[in-house]
Amino acid sequence: MNEWRTISLTNATATTVILALIALTFVIAASGLFKARRRKRTLMALGSALIVVAGAWLLVEKLWKPFPDATPLVIYAACVLPVWTLLSVFLQRGQRILFACLTVISLLTAGAVGNLIYQSYPTLGSFNPQPTNVAMTYEQFSQLTAPPTLPENPEQQVGALVTVSLDGTESGLTSGFDARDAYAYIPPAYWTHPEIQLPVIVLLAGNPGEPAQWFSSGDASTTADNYQATHDGISPIVISVDGTGSFAGNPACVDGPDLKVMTYLSQDVPTLIKENFRVNQNKSTWTIGGLSYGGTCAFQIATNYPTAYGSFLDFSGQAEPTLGTRADTVTKLFDGDESAFIAVNPADLLTSATSSGDKRYAHLSGKFIAGASDKEAMKALQNLNDLATQAGMSTSFDSVPGGHSFQVWRVALADSFEWAAQRGGLGAN
Repeated sequence: MNEWRTISLTNATATTVILALIALTFVIAASGLFKARRRKRTLMALGSALIVVAGAWLLVEKLWKPFPDATPLVIYAACVLPVWTLLSVFLQRGQRILFACLTVISLLTAGAVGNLIYQSYPTLGSFNPQPTNVAMTYEQFSQLTAPPTLPENPEQQVGALVTVSLDGTESGLTSGFDARDAYAYIPPAYWTHPEIQLPVIVLLAGNPGEPAQWFSSGDASTTADNYQATHDGISPIVISVDGTGSFAGNPACVDGPDLKVMTYLSQDVPTLIKENFRVNQNKSTWTIGGLSYGGTCAFQIATNYPTAYGSFLDFSGQAEPTLGTRADTVTKLFDGDESAFIAVNPADLLTSATSSGDKRYAHLSGKFIAGASDKEAMKALQNLNDLATQAGMSTSFDSVPGGHSFQVWRVALADSFEWAAQRGGLGAN
């Protein structure tokens, strides 16, 4: 009955269907080129679409540069068609309904192209995932005296997915960071085994991104639920927190002129977690990790504040914190002082520790994981792994099939989860 849920949106068949729809839409939109009375308006719409998309590329990739990673050109190319058909709605008299329909189709195919690359929704079922936990507010969580259960199976105890404010502007905190709500997975053992001090895995999304993505596209709750189901309800508490301040923000995870992100993640987040949840107070049992920007950020915290967490996970992170180029990063976030940038850059910190014999990192462990097709991340993380090992950390580098996408990040978290649990003091089944 639910076979439709397993239909892939990213396999070869899906790719063929998407390309066929794009080709069909293009042929219909371009048909006006073969009719003298519509040729001029067709060329105007197409030319304007190319200018609009080229302008967007110039703004995003060269001028604004809000994202640390470049957006693949194929996404911009896929956007030409919906802009073209939308402009044709206004320019092609007598065919506005047709072009309105083509606009809807081309918007869907453009989104599908983006999904082929980032794989946020691998199947049709991803748009309506079957719950493995019970979502609730922090107030509702505070009133629970037993693990929640799913309505369709009241005898099965599951985890709670709690929306909780971890705001750095609260009194007594140091960052002043106005963070978006965090999402916390709390396993059944929180109630059934209150004597166990559960460790914490703090996760960071990418840029653009938001904390909820780890529990939607990243399958973090499913991964945690699968673990607790074979460990008597016991699992680390998993909390996805805000590392950017906004969906498209890129503060490079530093204490810059506007946002003190590093202070927030290294000092305020642990404090707020301890205030809101019953957790293992020893932060050396905790792990901080993330994907893309979040992976870069997690490693920045590990190298700049090695006592804030005991372990780290860097999935597809960059070679260094960046706004696109080092020059822009230094100028915009460090007032042009490159020495200030070097003082917080993980690669430089590790090199300095190795040359001086500093053992500050000897207690840290971590995992670097990149998609095998993600050449930039592969190169960056292999180098950082070497530097971390030389500086005394216990680290490893691995690759999994895929590119810079959730195809990689879902697998990376699932493959690392038991390791992080054991680092937190939880034994194997």
